[in-house]
Amino acid sequence: MTVVRPEPGLGQALQVCALIGTAQMTWGVVVPVLPLFVDDLRIQAAQLGTIIAAFAIGRVIANVPAGLALRRVPARPFVLIVLVVLAGVTAATGFATSAEWLIALRLVAGLLAGAAITLGFAVLFAGAPPVRRGRVVSIATIVQMGAAAVGSLIGGIAVTLGGVPAAFVAAAVPVLVAVAADLVRPASGYWGALAPRGGTEPDADPAPAPRRSATLVTLAIVSFGLFFARFAGEQGLIPVLAYDHGGLEPLTLGIAFALGTVVSAAALGVVGRWVDAGGRVAVIVLSIVGVVAATAAFGVLSSPVWFGLAIVVYAVATSLANVVPSVVTAEVFPGRSSGGAVGVTRTAGDVGAAVGPLAVFGLVDLTDAGAGLAMLAAVPALAMTLLLVRVRRA
Repeated sequence: MTVVRPEPGLGQALQVCALIGTAQMTWGVVVPVLPLFVDDLRIQAAQLGTIIAAFAIGRVIANVPAGLALRRVPARPFVLIVLVVLAGVTAATGFATSAEWLIALRLVAGLLAGAAITLGFAVLFAGAPPVRRGRVVSIATIVQMGAAAVGSLIGGIAVTLGGVPAAFVAAAVPVLVAVAADLVRPASGYWGALAPRGGTEPDADPAPAPRRSATLVTLAIVSFGLFFARFAGEQGLIPVLAYDHGGLEPLTLGIAFALGTVVSAAALGVVGRWVDAGGRVAVIVLSIVGVVAATAAFGVLSSPVWFGLAIVVYAVATSLANVVPSVVTAEVFPGRSSGGAVGVTRTAGDVGAAVGPLAVFGLVDLTDAGAGLAMLAAVPALAMTLLLVRVRRA
């Protein structure tokens, strides 16, 4: 017997987004603090790379198993327990007394954070009303961007007032607040979409297996391409070029990226409605054109103003590129099947984040910045083109 659930409102979507955003905030707060921690513990600077890599490795390991576990484990207690343990491990990390303990705790934090993000998105995709999926995904993206910005601010304030341990403790507090909010007033419309097998609500599965497999491969490639661009571009080659010939300084570069975040947040609200109204193809095309045009501009612009505007365009284009893949995931992998799909795509994204900087900067070393920019444009553009073909066929 199929149970018809009332559609969850915006407040419940924000609750689930808060669980995702605060989990992401745990590493946003502490990343700027890690170098200070390494100095306090008198750890060799070379070990900082191992400490950072331990967290990334934990995320890669956890994504798929956590998503698949949703097929058998009740979603709400699973997610909330993972988040509470993540908060505890994050807070405890600030009191580590050796490099070995710090590496071990960051590995565990990576496992838990990867699981929490995968689980959170699976819950969000499964519970989002079909007619509002674009808007829900846009809200999630806005919350993530806001969490990253707030996380850096919290980390800076906490380490200034209370030292390194205080920053790790502060990183755990928002997670516990988000968990407490759901304990008081559960986002039942979203949790109910992931009722465990054997419950009262069956797992909808309208798409045939061949279509699901082909779509999952496409979504994984898109996730790889977008993470590749984000880590090799926004956190890599673009700042280097901005300083070298774009005429920007740390302050003006920060302003450009902040403006890109603000404009992206404003655009996402419109784009979410656009996608829900059937504008998927147009959004994908706009994303591809924006990424390619902005990346090409980075190679020729020397004015700080124009280079800064190109950064804004790039930020908006890459942000918009996340909406349609997420909506397609929710559509083709409904209910409990969303967990495995999200796990696979996020793992592909983490691989792209690791490979991107190595590939782009390696190419720059062998040739020049122009070749690096070409790769930076080609990888996400080709990935989004594959998605465009898949969406048009559907």
